[in-house]
Amino acid sequence: MNYLVIGEPCIDLVHKENGEVVHSYGGVLYSIISLAVLSGNNDNVYPLMNIGEDEYDNITGILKTYPKIKLDGVNKVGHPTKKVHLYISNYRSGKKAKIEHSDADTYTLSYENIEKFLPLADAMLINMISGVDISLETIKNIRKNFNGFIHMDIHNLVMKTNVEGFREHTNLEGWREWCTNTNTIQMNEYEIGVLSREKRNDYEIAEEILINLNQSMTGVIVTKGKLGVSGFTRKEKSFGDVKFSDLDRLDVQAVENPHFVDTTGCGDVFAASFTVDFSKTRDMKKALHYATRIASYKTSISGIYELNKLK
Repeated sequence: MNYLVIGEPCIDLVHKENGEVVHSYGGVLYSIISLAVLSGNNDNVYPLMNIGEDEYDNITGILKTYPKIKLDGVNKVGHPTKKVHLYISNYRSGKKAKIEHSDADTYTLSYENIEKFLPLADAMLINMISGVDISLETIKNIRKNFNGFIHMDIHNLVMKTNVEGFREHTNLEGWREWCTNTNTIQMNEYEIGVLSREKRNDYEIAEEILINLNQSMTGVIVTKGKLGVSGFTRKEKSFGDVKFSDLDRLDVQAVENPHFVDTTGCGDVFAASFTVDFSKTRDMKKALHYATRIASYKTSISGIYELNKLK
C-alpha cells in the first residue's frame, strides 16, 4: 500500500520539570516514521509537507534513513521551521503548551502539491499539527477526488495562541465540514470538548457526524490518555418494522506501561498505527486495540530516534 501523510514538522523544545530542556524533532515526523516502521515490507510512505530551509537537510536526512519513506512530496520553503516550547507540567494536562515564534508555521500546503499524488495512494493520514497544515477547501477537494481511506487527527485545529504565547483550546468554525470529509476522525478528550459551541460531549459530536451529517463516515475516535480510547461507529438497528441508524460505542482500556518516559508524540503514533491497521483490516475494534497498544509502548520512548522499536 502507498500512504500519504500530510502535516507539519517542527522542532520540539521540551522543558522538563527538573529544568532540563531537550531539543528534538517532532510534529508530523512521529506519524511519518511510525507509519514507515509499522507498515508492510512492500508499503511506501509519502510525506506531503513544507520544510523550512533552515532545517530541510536535517529533517530529510532523518527521513532518508527509512527506505520506505519517499521524499517526492517534500518541499523546501524560505519560511523558518516552527519551534514549539513544550512545558511538561502543562503539556501533560492537555490544556496548555507554550509556543515561541508562533508565527513561524511554514506555508500551508496547497491542493496542487497534493493532487498529483492521489492516483498512486491507497490511504491517507492528515495530522493537523499546526492547524494550518491544509485549508478546509483543500480537504474538501481531496475527498472529492480521492476514494481511498482517510484518517484525520483534528489536533491543533482547535487551538489558538493567546497574547502570552500559550496555546489554548477554542471552538472550530466550520467543524462539521472539517469532520465529514474523511473516513475516520480522531480527537482527544479536550479537543472534542471545545470543538463545537453548542454540542458539549463526545456522544453528541459523534451522533452529529455519523448519523445527522454524513452516513458514509466510518468512525469518530476519542483518545483519553490513561482512561483509554472510545470509538464511535454507526450501526443499523430495528424496532419491529422500523429500521434506523444508531451509535455503537467501543471503549478500549489504556495499556499501562511500567517503563514510562514521555507522552510527547503518543497521539501522533496512535494516528499512524490506527491508519496502518484499519486501512488493511477495516476492523475498528482490532485497529483501536492495536493503536492503543502501540501508543502505550511509545510512552517508554523519548523523541523520534527510537521509533523503530515500535515494530
